[in-house]
Parts: sequence; C-alpha cells; structure tokens
Amino acid sequence: MSWLDKILPSRIRATKDEKGSVPEGLWHKCSNCGAVLYTAEFDKNKHVCPKCNHHERISARKRISIFLDQGEHKEMFNDLSPKDMLKFKDKQKYQDKFEQTQNKTGEKDAF
Repeated sequence: MSWLDKILPSRIRATKDEKGSVPEGLWHKCSNCGAVLYTAEFDKNKHVCPKCNHHERISARKRISIFLDQGEHKEMFNDLSPKDMLKFKDKQKYQDKFEQTQNKTGEKDAF
C-alpha cells in the first residue's frame, strides 16, 4: 500500500471489487489508433473506428447479417461438410486440421 492510499478517505479508495465491476466486452480498443470505444457504438458503426476510420475484422456470419435484411435469409446446405477425398497430408493430416479449425470457429465450412 502506498502512502497516498493511506491518506485518502475510504470513500475515494478503489477496492478490488470495484475494479472488476465493468462487464466484459463493454469496451473495444481500436487495433489501429488505440482508441477505446464503447462496444454498442462500435457495433452501430459497423465495426469501423470513428476516430481513424479503420475497418476491424468481422466474422463471415456478422458480415452477412449486416448485408442481408433481418429474418429474410435462409441458409442452404448447412448440413454438408467437406471430406478429404485425396487423403491430403502436410505437417498434419487435413482431417485433423479441419476438425481443429471447426472447433475454433464453430462453423462446418468456409463461407
């Protein structure tokens, strides 16, 4: 504890519980200029930083939902998944790499 913490009144001191009171995902930091942005405003601005006009990366599903009308689209062939017909091998098997990527992204295939 520093000397400043000792002389501050208790109502001004920050406690450890107060530090964790900000919900996760409330703020977004721009990867280009470092500006801290309110996530709701950042989403409303279609993931473009209002300070530097940098376009952040977004997922394919998010991009499709921006372009298409709400509730007006229907996903087709969502039950299909790719197969390794050639038994391709690199540093690791294609099937292993494919399953690893599926688990990471939560998608069956690329868009």
